[in-house]
Amino acid sequence: MEDLAPEENVTSLRQNISFDFPIMGQNITYGQEVFRKSVVIVGVLLNCLVFFVVSFSRQLRYPRHTFWAVIAFFECVFLVKCALELAVVVHHDHLACQILVLLAPVDYSILLLCLSLAALDRYLAIVRYEWYKSSVSNRGVIVLISLLSILTFIVITSPFWTGYFSIYTCTNNLTHMHWILIWDLFLGTAGVILHLMIFMESKALIQQYLVNRHQEPITVRFVNSVALQHNSLPGDHKCEASVSLKSPQKYQRK
Repeated sequence: MEDLAPEENVTSLRQNISFDFPIMGQNITYGQEVFRKSVVIVGVLLNCLVFFVVSFSRQLRYPRHTFWAVIAFFECVFLVKCALELAVVVHHDHLACQILVLLAPVDYSILLLCLSLAALDRYLAIVRYEWYKSSVSNRGVIVLISLLSILTFIVITSPFWTGYFSIYTCTNNLTHMHWILIWDLFLGTAGVILHLMIFMESKALIQQYLVNRHQEPITVRFVNSVALQHNSLPGDHKCEASVSLKSPQKYQRK
């Protein structure tokens, strides 16, 4: 019995180790490295442009634009994480690897959360317009996103703060990542459902306020009449224009 206990411990230890994926163990080609660098550079530039345009434009200081500025910011964070991963794989930077282990499971979840909140914002603006106009503000949107982002970061990274996982091993635990991917799937599904509901509500509103298509077309006929006044000088005259609106049937009879 004493000999079986160490063997069971070794077996359980191997099972735990098998769920840890070493980040530095990845191999990429030179072409993949160049492609990733170009995607990161172009993506960061475009998202920074969106962020600064929305932030410094007075015409875009509305809740819906605030959501897109925040989304652009977190997309930049996501691209910075991709750059860190590239530095870890290519240059074997241990400091960047520790930051990557802490940041990898949380950035995409926060990005999906902001996208879902933006879809919810548009849905409420359609179905509850009066309440939305009087209750939703830029400050409220920023506070809501900040609180939910901090809460998401604390919950997802809690295994590292509690000592269950370590950032110094430079590995990602697959079990932890699977639970996070399930949460991301829920957020993505909620966003898709909200966009379908936005489409249906928008279509219903358009049909409600659509002009009647069976209305008869209106033709406009301009009639010029020249009235000469007896007391006017020779060569002077006044031009009057009268407009008559007639349907096509009445116009053809005359």
